[in-house]
Amino acid sequence: MMRARLAVSSALVLAVCLAWPGASTAQFTDPPPPAAYALQNVTVVEVDGNRTDSVTLVIRNGLIAAMDRGLAVPPDARLLEGDSLYVYPGLIDGDGEADFEFPEVEIDRGQVASWDPPRRVQGFSPSQRVVDYLSSTGEDVADQRQAGIVAAAIIPGDRVMPGRGATLIFRRNADLPAELIAEPVIGPAMYLSGAQGVYPATLFAVIAFYRQSFENARNYQAKKQAYSRNDRGVEPPKWDPDLEVMLDLMAGRAPAFFAADNGRDIQRVLMLAEEYGFRPIIVGGDEAWKVADELRAAEVPVLVSLDFPEPKRWKPAEDDGTNGDDELDAAALAEKQEIEAIYANAGRLAEAGVRFALTSEGGDADLLEGARKAIEYGLSEAAALRALTATPASLFGLERLTRIEQGGAATFIVTDGPLFAEDTEIRYTFVEGELERVKEGAAAGGEPPTVDITGTWDFEIDAEGQIIAAKMTVEQEGADFEGTMQTPFGEARVRDGVVSGNKISFTIVVETGEPMEVTAEGTVEGEEASGTGESPDGSFTWTAERTSGPGEGIDR
Repeated sequence: MMRARLAVSSALVLAVCLAWPGASTAQFTDPPPPAAYALQNVTVVEVDGNRTDSVTLVIRNGLIAAMDRGLAVPPDARLLEGDSLYVYPGLIDGDGEADFEFPEVEIDRGQVASWDPPRRVQGFSPSQRVVDYLSSTGEDVADQRQAGIVAAAIIPGDRVMPGRGATLIFRRNADLPAELIAEPVIGPAMYLSGAQGVYPATLFAVIAFYRQSFENARNYQAKKQAYSRNDRGVEPPKWDPDLEVMLDLMAGRAPAFFAADNGRDIQRVLMLAEEYGFRPIIVGGDEAWKVADELRAAEVPVLVSLDFPEPKRWKPAEDDGTNGDDELDAAALAEKQEIEAIYANAGRLAEAGVRFALTSEGGDADLLEGARKAIEYGLSEAAALRALTATPASLFGLERLTRIEQGGAATFIVTDGPLFAEDTEIRYTFVEGELERVKEGAAAGGEPPTVDITGTWDFEIDAEGQIIAAKMTVEQEGADFEGTMQTPFGEARVRDGVVSGNKISFTIVVETGEPMEVTAEGTVEGEEASGTGESPDGSFTWTAERTSGPGEGIDR
């Protein structure tokens, strides 16, 4: 049977809303959220691992308005469904993903001397800023909220010094890129990978180039200081935004996000930092465990990548550990040892006392999946939670987002079990009080679709004895679908549809004098569907039959 849950004030209100005459001419907009949300009898887990059971939270005006055991749910609050739910701080991706594109450098290679190319050709543009080219909006980062990520640092890549990043808060209602910004400018990204076809093209050339750039910045500063003391008969030095960034680094006004994976390269970064007095944060750090003592002594944090390499010779699925490594050939064994060392990297850093955060490396990895792998190889769950919340928050000045407390920002995730359990799923993500319902289905760990619901369906809704006829027309693409629902008196919008196996869930946006959302979920059997609906104040049943559609893909 299909089960449908409708967030309505009563079943009678549902009937009135679906038959509202003005709906046919309304312009569809997202209905306003309720005055408040409530979560009842949840387990709150804080960044330090402290747990409090049987808590009721009330979210109002972007804040946690109330938080305690035994609280009554306010009458104007929408109670979010779910039993035995857990509340955790939202995840912060220290090397995350957003849409931006720096201007492409157009050059005529024949007109450029490979030994003395312009800075932009060399990849040296530290004054360039992600914030100036950001194009993402709140809607564009919905998939990240669905994954429990509430904020991220965006670090540009991937050669020499491409520019400076930014930190974003993934606000649901951000219509403009600027509305995502938490910190518009963070330190520059630095790489040991060289320029293409011009100097500096090799590792040692890049290191020499960095030294020369720092020296150039020192000379630039000396000229500015000399001019400020005596400007008579002296040409003023031209302002150089790139060298200004280098000066900021040497003065400690910003860290350098320095990408380095192998242990020897990390040592090179530490030596360069000591020589010129800048503060590095290692990005990637696959072999950071090899130089953990040096990192701890220098107080250098690591943004550990969870984008683990894919095995080619070693077959983990066939390696259950019962036969040891004797059956692996030399190449497979070497690959296994290398990859397992990367899995164990975070755990070893934690044991050594190195400060680190876990990252997706620009969106290339699933944070929770990667964290579970690191836990499997020695990282404690408490350390994993800190590395996904408290540590990146402290590195990027986002501490307020990780505090789950009365009066604090309502930014957290709600799960149906302990965060790192294999079968746990995220149910809701809150960012500054804005709710993101996590879709069920293939995109959220459900089954691939086994039905195609594309077509027109005749609905009969029984709302406490009042029968309402409706017609829903939807189009399915992959695991998602959307469309409209037509009543005798008006039209509603069907959105956020997801198919998991033969189960479906979707939202109906009803336009009345007081716009509202109706959410539903259920099961499809061939050309028919049926179900029930629930809300805090009423319930109903419904059935549906497909009257037109492609006909293929049903029960395949």
